[in-house]
Amino acid sequence: MIRFAKKEDTKQIVPLIVQAIEDIVFMLTGTSSYDQATPILEYYVQSEQNRLSYRNCLVKEHEGQVVGVIVAYPSSDLSELDREMLKIISKNLNIENVKVDREADDQDFYIDTLSVHPDFQGKGIGTELLEGLLSFAEKKGVTRVSLNVDQNKPSARRLYEKVGFKYEKVRSIMNHPYDYLVFPISKKIFQTKVV
Repeated sequence: MIRFAKKEDTKQIVPLIVQAIEDIVFMLTGTSSYDQATPILEYYVQSEQNRLSYRNCLVKEHEGQVVGVIVAYPSSDLSELDREMLKIISKNLNIENVKVDREADDQDFYIDTLSVHPDFQGKGIGTELLEGLLSFAEKKGVTRVSLNVDQNKPSARRLYEKVGFKYEKVRSIMNHPYDYLVFPISKKIFQTKVV
């Protein structure tokens, strides 16, 4: 079942986020180890107003376990969503006015993270989460959904292209090149329901 995340899902969501974004967790927390980053990520997920907030997550639940997550939000909301996070990063790094790289175009509904538990990969859960998110976005009146895919992860790119995402440009995040893929919502209607 694909459903909206709840605060109680935090302990299951955070490892999935870490799995997907790897070292980017250090940039988002102002820390240098996963042990330091984890409680901050848990705080972010439980927050009401944060890019990684449970409110921006859909999860795949299987037998009471969260086995996949997709995090997405309107890119135009990022300045508000990142306000608290930037204060935490600044404090942890002891640097004023920290900025993070812009990941998406303002007009886009942006998929920040997609992750499936290793024991459940290859079973269509990533596709199901993508289709659930696209169905949700369509109902909200969204016209463009975008994401970045690491150029070193061709299997991830194939998943997105299979669903209908198309390459638009290269975007640099933390001095690393990512392919920016876009999905025009009017292209396809999805049947995956979000409960």
